[in-house]
Amino acid sequence: MEKRHYLVGTAGHVDHGKTELIRALSGINTDRLKEEQQRGISIELGFAHAVLPSGREIGIVDVPGHERFVRQMLAGAAGMDLVLLVIAADEGTMPQTREHLDILTLLGIERGIVVLNKIDLVDEEWLELVKEEVREDLKDSVFAGCPLCCVSAQTGEGIAELKQEIDRILDEAVSKNSNGPVRLPLDRVFSIQGFGTVATGTLYSGTLKLGQDVVIEPVHRASKVRSLQVHGQKVEQAVAGQRVAVNLAGLEVAEVAKGAVLATPGSFSVGTILDTKVQALASAGKSIVQRQRLRFHLGTAEILGRIHLLDHDELNPSDEGYAQILLESPVLAAAGDRFVLRFYSPAHTIAGGKVLAVAQYKHKRYKDAELSRLRLMDQGNPLDLLERELNEPRTSAELSAHFHLPPAEIAGLIKSLREQERLEESQLNGQTLYWSKAAASAWRTRLTETVERYVSSFPLRRGVGREELKTRLGVTWNHQIWQSILEAGAVQGLCRFSGGKVLPREDAPLPIELAKRLACLSGHWLKAGLAPPDLESVAAECKIRPQDALEYAQFLCESGKWTVASGVYFDRAALEEAESSLVKYLKEHGEVSVGEARALWQTSRKYAVPLLEYFDQKHVTRRQGDKRTMY
Repeated sequence: MEKRHYLVGTAGHVDHGKTELIRALSGINTDRLKEEQQRGISIELGFAHAVLPSGREIGIVDVPGHERFVRQMLAGAAGMDLVLLVIAADEGTMPQTREHLDILTLLGIERGIVVLNKIDLVDEEWLELVKEEVREDLKDSVFAGCPLCCVSAQTGEGIAELKQEIDRILDEAVSKNSNGPVRLPLDRVFSIQGFGTVATGTLYSGTLKLGQDVVIEPVHRASKVRSLQVHGQKVEQAVAGQRVAVNLAGLEVAEVAKGAVLATPGSFSVGTILDTKVQALASAGKSIVQRQRLRFHLGTAEILGRIHLLDHDELNPSDEGYAQILLESPVLAAAGDRFVLRFYSPAHTIAGGKVLAVAQYKHKRYKDAELSRLRLMDQGNPLDLLERELNEPRTSAELSAHFHLPPAEIAGLIKSLREQERLEESQLNGQTLYWSKAAASAWRTRLTETVERYVSSFPLRRGVGREELKTRLGVTWNHQIWQSILEAGAVQGLCRFSGGKVLPREDAPLPIELAKRLACLSGHWLKAGLAPPDLESVAAECKIRPQDALEYAQFLCESGKWTVASGVYFDRAALEEAESSLVKYLKEHGEVSVGEARALWQTSRKYAVPLLEYFDQKHVTRRQGDKRTMY
């Protein structure tokens, strides 16, 4: 059975004893900076580890409580399995306690314990009053109904009972995904002499191994894992849920700023526009307006951006709605990620939500189709989401990377779609391409209609070039997939190919006037034989505009009535007769000169030379000096 790993964090007002509590649980002082030791508050995230009565190992994050350092609190709270909300028994709930509560709610933290610390400083009667006050303050929060433990981190009273309660609650914690791609948001980056750059964070997903190739996002810097530590011990690998220190090869500290993410290359999307669902806090105090500049927190990243409301003119306290976050710098994000929004100034928590997708463009507001898509993504029906993603052909590997799900889980969803007859499949270079049946059917209709509409607009062209058709269809598939799907369409009878063009299933009748002009042009060439007239002069006689003459000539060539020989248009029948007479002459005489060919065909040198060059190219003749022989 795979060993589970858990992360426990603290939250609460400054100076309510969070760091002391962690020292009581683990024996480790997490105030690691000199400034913190002097000031007695945690500024950066501190880390410890402990063993519970069951033998379960836990990592512990000490997040700052001071209002100036809520950014660090946000970085630490993400990824926690359990939060200890620490409240000093001699003070009760305080402003920072409430903001931390709001943040934990917005981040979707589901498991917690309320810890009344410093009980050695109050009597029993006061403690009971504080308990009642705390329960009342927490009744509408995620901590309503959570266990409440009374402890003194100073004397050790209640610590054993708290450890047992942590153990009990973690029995219900959901295991993190160790099979997916690596995702490690970095909260500390520093340099150690003789080792180089070291970065730390909580491994959200995947398994990180020695020697593994990784990428630092959003700066796209490639690196390799040189060494790994978990709880201060060197390890061969780290799994989701663990606190990890990674020694990175070939990187400077300046290249790996806080807020960056270490990830499996090519597994996550990075962008500056996020589709989201936003929930405004009841305690926000004022509304969020369209295009308001905000502070966006996701994982360990803090980025400035603006909110683009899609279904509201403004979000009032307690409102929720769909919006895009337009960031001033890129971020790595995935569907389901929780984030927090704070006012730009003063920096106060006002809202949060979840990421639905990394978007490619800014959406128009109040568009039903777009809002419907966002609702579907928000509801998260996996089969519907997968089917919607299969609006174009994709491989299972692409789907696994897009949804950040293990291949086995994607295979199960594909199987369900297949059983429900909602899927089409095709092969390309040994890989299976999956496509929703609805999208494939719509594609077939669009293909036939687009080709037919093009030929109707440009009847002389007979068909449309493959790349132009791709553009008209708005297809973004790679070249191989495009060619494979298009050729499958021809096999299904949706279209035909001729040269480099895609033709409709059947040739449509030409417009009467156009057919008359073609007949006029063709008639002149038929009469002229091997001495064709000037195209422009005959075009005018046939009421064809000069700028259209070449298109008429090209049509006659593609339809088989004319042939181009060294830039000269000849009637196909006359050309075939010329070839027949030339072959007969060569069989009798062995060779032919330009003058002899001109006399044979009863034409001028002007046309005899391009005709002979044409037959050279066709391998009817071979040039030897001034003569031609049979090829």
